[in-house]
Amino acid sequence: MSILPDDIRYEILSRLPVKTLLRFRVISRFWLTLIGSPNFIKSHLKQSVKTKNNLNLILGCVSPGIFNFSRLCRLDLDSVEGDDILQPVEINDNPLRHHLYKNRIWGTCDGLLCLSNTKEAILSWKPSTRIIVGHANHSNIHQNNRSIWVIDYIDIVVLWNPSTKKSIELPSASIEIKDERRFDKYRTYGFGYDNTNDDYKVVRVAVLLDVVINYEVKVYSLRSNLWHTADKFPNQYPDLSGIGNSVAGGAMHWISIDADLNRSILAFDLGLETYRVIQQPEYRDCEFYSHLDSFEGCLSLTCLYFSGNVDVWLLKQYGGDNEYWSRLITLSEQNIPDTSSYFLRCIVYSKNGKKVLLYMGTDLVWYNLETRSLEDIRFHSEDDSLEACLESLVSVGVAEAG
Repeated sequence: MSILPDDIRYEILSRLPVKTLLRFRVISRFWLTLIGSPNFIKSHLKQSVKTKNNLNLILGCVSPGIFNFSRLCRLDLDSVEGDDILQPVEINDNPLRHHLYKNRIWGTCDGLLCLSNTKEAILSWKPSTRIIVGHANHSNIHQNNRSIWVIDYIDIVVLWNPSTKKSIELPSASIEIKDERRFDKYRTYGFGYDNTNDDYKVVRVAVLLDVVINYEVKVYSLRSNLWHTADKFPNQYPDLSGIGNSVAGGAMHWISIDADLNRSILAFDLGLETYRVIQQPEYRDCEFYSHLDSFEGCLSLTCLYFSGNVDVWLLKQYGGDNEYWSRLITLSEQNIPDTSSYFLRCIVYSKNGKKVLLYMGTDLVWYNLETRSLEDIRFHSEDDSLEACLESLVSVGVAEAG
């Protein structure tokens, strides 16, 4: 390959799988420097996005007789597009594989996955402020600081590159809401790229259900390896039941409800940390469940009408003057199985762009965009966690984001 011009050699390398490139790094210092350079990493990522040659489906695995709910498996897109029986391959270097509870896949961006699991912890609760103030440890558990030690479950959140097998565990972030110990609380995470600051961000939205519903928004930066509290959108609160991996266009999205129970779609910009309300599509009926997600870089809105019909919308020209909703999929009640217990999700386009892979409950099904119909079920999973993840060389090293 050394006799080839540099630009041709660069082009060839950018099309290779990550596993091959990692082996090439040990050949010489030149190869190590080239493959690890930011420009090459971005070029390789761009090529993978374009061709889908290095795309895998990451899903939760459940094995009969094995009391382990934290396993993850992989399916490559080529096998899903084929006709053979699908055989998921377990990912042995999953960083949360030794935990007891089920892993949550919160999102994927540029080949990185945001995962969480749960562990039991002793926390310090101050009655004077009614706020969790931190974790107990050997240095403070014997101090008389008028705190009450309580046992609770906290999230372990990691960013993980399955291709390079590198991961980072995020620092713990307390929920600093008054009376946080007394009532039910819900939280969700969003993960995406902040183009303004060339950084990867995790956003946690925590909601406390009380007579008056309260919530907080915290943001983690990979560059700084720190959490901070962001401003809230005034006079409204999030409905976390209607969002999935809802980061698109550099913003995290959720359904927001005001005092009159009016619902709106809110966008939280990852870089500027500002809010805007997104105009909603023209629904075919006024009674429906909705679910926000992301699909191929677009914000996706699934509407499950009480009539049994389903619409899937994509927000096009995001953030521009001509931003609009385009209906991608319409399914009638007669053409789909019972969807009362789940939301239909769009996962990925086929390589030829003529089909969309849907996750319906725990079934993987192709939707043909030309015939506007569902094809046969390709795979049935025992778990509802699934995300499409590109192979990439993107680092999870602190201060190396982007």
